[in-house]
Amino acid sequence: MLKRLLVAAVAALILVPAARAHFIFVIPDGANKATVVLSEGLEPDAGVNAKLFAGTKLTARAVGGKDTALTTTAKEHALSVEVPGDGPRVIFGTTDLGVRQRGDNPAFRLVYYPKAVLGRADDALVTLGSAVPAELVPVGQTGAVRFKLLAAGKPVADAEVTVIPPSGGEGAKVKTDKDGLTPEYKAAGRYGAWSRVVETKSGELDGKKYDTVRHYPTLVVDVAGPGLPPLPKAVSSLGAIACDGYVYIYGGHSGTTHKYDTASVIGTFHRLKLEGGTAWEELPGGPILQGMNLATHGGKVYRVGGMQPRNKPDEPADNLSVADCARFDPATKKWEPIAPLPAGRSSHDVVVAGDKLVVVGGWQMKGAGEQPVWHDTVQVLDLSANGGQWKAIPQPFKRRALTAAAVGSKVYVLAGMGEKGADSHVDILDVATGQWSAGPALPGKTGNAFSPAATVVDGRLVVNTSAGPVFRLTAGGDGWEKVGEVVTKRRVGRLVPYGTDAVVVLGGAGGGGNVAAVEEVRLAAKGEPVTVTR
Repeated sequence: MLKRLLVAAVAALILVPAARAHFIFVIPDGANKATVVLSEGLEPDAGVNAKLFAGTKLTARAVGGKDTALTTTAKEHALSVEVPGDGPRVIFGTTDLGVRQRGDNPAFRLVYYPKAVLGRADDALVTLGSAVPAELVPVGQTGAVRFKLLAAGKPVADAEVTVIPPSGGEGAKVKTDKDGLTPEYKAAGRYGAWSRVVETKSGELDGKKYDTVRHYPTLVVDVAGPGLPPLPKAVSSLGAIACDGYVYIYGGHSGTTHKYDTASVIGTFHRLKLEGGTAWEELPGGPILQGMNLATHGGKVYRVGGMQPRNKPDEPADNLSVADCARFDPATKKWEPIAPLPAGRSSHDVVVAGDKLVVVGGWQMKGAGEQPVWHDTVQVLDLSANGGQWKAIPQPFKRRALTAAAVGSKVYVLAGMGEKGADSHVDILDVATGQWSAGPALPGKTGNAFSPAATVVDGRLVVNTSAGPVFRLTAGGDGWEKVGEVVTKRRVGRLVPYGTDAVVVLGGAGGGGNVAAVEEVRLAAKGEPVTVTR
């Protein structure tokens, strides 16, 4: 009885017009997990029971052609799968949904061939060839991508392919050219695609005869933005700011997560020209620091606080938050000290609102054997007054590992970690009045609130969380909309604006290590509304 009900449910999903049909997609979730869905798009369908496609068989292929059979676990509306290894890999497989018939039309056998690409894989890895009856292959994974439809390893011309862009939606149908290729797509982010190849082949399965086999290849792939060079060193918890056409980066942590020493925390300083830059220029560095950020005012770059380990490698941790602040002049390429903070501070953020340098959140680490002190004040320095001193504004929260950005006189302080754990709250300080108000909470799971990254693009607040999506504050300031997604998920990274419709993502930790890849994410002009639930 249950089997008959499941078969009927599958038929109800697939024997519908193509615009509303469901397809098997494998959706990567970080470096070692994936989710399998039967859906119209790249997310589970709450109306679909995972038992319908629990027979999906998957394999992971690593560089060198080593294959590993994968085991799926059925959840309510999706299958989950652990993916071993690291580096570029391809997940591929089959979902055979048996013989189907629509009315009095001839019966057919229905088979899906889902595939997903993890990381930036070469053509040899992403192409399965004659081993599968049909597949979609990404051609180019940096800057632009096309999708090639193959049947038994040969290109299929004038075929229909549906492409789901990074901005989401139902996807758009395009035709392949004589080489089996779709038009080119230049937006960075996660793509989905599906197509159909019909094979005239008679057979019988489970007592049911069929005359044709409908092969549905699907693909999920992450596409990086155009060729910004990687960081000079893979780091997280760095400082970054865009200033006069350059992006500047300072310091960061280059070692194993949560293990800090005088070798793994660095004090190097570089910049890259955002338009046409091909190499990072090394500038005069300074003290080794992580857990801090940079800000800009009047064409100069400001560095505020940070955490500095005093222990050498293999010595017990001895981490100290510093109060030192400095200003870099690109014209002279020299640093000069400015007024230090009243107390050491790290795991904070720093922004400029008008002429005010504003430091929010964070804590003071006092070294080995001492408990850190959580800061409960914002510190403000008037940059228009030479020799000015920091002034405190009461802060209605105690959080670190947060992010901040300024829109006019308003400083948005987003999420972070409180004394009781991750916190998705958004607090807004009007620097002109010293008054606080509440903004809409950060979307996604509360765990994603740890060390997001924010910036301002064309006057709008933009934030990226470790789950991957890029969100933009609505025009009314009362909610969020999804406007993009990063290729490499990361936390404790940084965002800087790139023109009026894009961000650049720098550094961070993700996939089991620090990230060197620099990504450009183009922001959708019209975002997808996001419902915040807790």
